[in-house]
Amino acid sequence: MKLLRRYQFHVRGDQDHFGDPHRGQGRVLALLKIKPEITQKELTYLLNMRNQSLGELLTKLERNGLITRAPSEDDRRVMNVKLTEAGAKAADQLEQQQQDENKLFDCLNEEEQAKLSEYMNRLINQMEQQLGGDAGSGDRE
Repeated sequence: MKLLRRYQFHVRGDQDHFGDPHRGQGRVLALLKIKPEITQKELTYLLNMRNQSLGELLTKLERNGLITRAPSEDDRRVMNVKLTEAGAKAADQLEQQQQDENKLFDCLNEEEQAKLSEYMNRLINQMEQQLGGDAGSGDRE
């Protein structure tokens, strides 16, 4: 795991704090890449975050010019979040980094990748059974 973390850091290079598409600001950007305009309430639900925590992330992204927030024209209580052009570029960078990370597995042919995936899933299932219940649910990346 330590070597994998070093590899991810190497691939991501000297990126800003939004450099991880699975955490924090990177997660918000990755979602907005899929849906460039969304309500803050929808984001809260999709990211499974408290509204206050998401608000802090959005404030940072807005301050960096990666998103804009504006009240909905239909309902002024609803806040729409939009990806800016700079935000779209940052999201594209994240997507490219993720593709670069996946190149690690290019040394394996399709059959080997399928077998590795099968082995990893069996190990994960075994750990989940030993931990009981829904241990780690939603943590699989």
